[in-house]
Amino acid sequence: MTVTTEQDQQIASQSRSARLSRRKIFAAIEGYLYLAPTLIVLAIFVFIPIVASFQLSLTRAAPFGNRSIDVGLENYMRLLTDPVQLQTIRISLLFTLGTVIPGIVVAVTLGILLALPLRRFSWLHRLLIFVPIVISSAVTGVLFRWIFHPVVGYINYVLSLIGINGPNWLSDADWALIAVMLAVIWQQLGFNVIIALAGLQNIDSTYYEAAKVDGANLWYRIRHITLPLMSPTLFFLFIINTINSLQVFGEIDVLTQGGPGNATSTMLYSIYDFAFRGTPQRGIASAQSFLLFLLILLLSIVQFRISSRRVHYQ
Repeated sequence: MTVTTEQDQQIASQSRSARLSRRKIFAAIEGYLYLAPTLIVLAIFVFIPIVASFQLSLTRAAPFGNRSIDVGLENYMRLLTDPVQLQTIRISLLFTLGTVIPGIVVAVTLGILLALPLRRFSWLHRLLIFVPIVISSAVTGVLFRWIFHPVVGYINYVLSLIGINGPNWLSDADWALIAVMLAVIWQQLGFNVIIALAGLQNIDSTYYEAAKVDGANLWYRIRHITLPLMSPTLFFLFIINTINSLQVFGEIDVLTQGGPGNATSTMLYSIYDFAFRGTPQRGIASAQSFLLFLLILLLSIVQFRISSRRVHYQ
């Protein structure tokens, strides 16, 4: 009887284990079934195109005929050794540096001003600063093409009032990149100010009240309270603006088309040149796309490493 009871207990235990394992399997299958529509869409529109693009980056169009030949990593080596392509990397980094830091400084300054307890028309100021968000990059390019016009443009007109002959902004290689930077800073300003203002409003007012009691002036409060407590917001803005600046296309295409003399040809615009202008070289364009991805990834990792020690969470 005892042996039979032990056998029955073992059989019951095995039965319970089998039921539990079946439940786990069914639960896992059920979870994947819920995820299946999303995974299918991602596979069709993201994962499969990425794999196809990488395969394309290993090929090059044959000199004659409509076929491609496998060249391995030759496209990547060409991009990393060609002085013209190395120049596009340098321009991309310079363009990013010239748009991210000034853009965030201006956005934080405007955010601090908008956070002040203004009684009248504060909503109007915020609305006007928000306007660039709803304007497309093409419209921004057309607007600044008019503003930078050497004859009827507003900037040269203002400079002429103080006795300065303004340059031909979009046709001068020394000024074209700066002109595009100004357009992109304005385009991204609305988003940056909204995020900065949200970060400012998240700071507890008791910190400022205690600082005022101790006699701290406005600059001291900004330097030792506002900026440290805004570090998560600033970190977010640096990452997002870096990625966006490396992917700017519309403003460059409308304002300069990469000129004059490739002075404003960034990596993304060079990808467009290789893929769609002249004789298409889509293998090289795909290779440059992956190099751009690696550059964005590298800069993001560097920012995470540097900024993680300086970010303070409440």
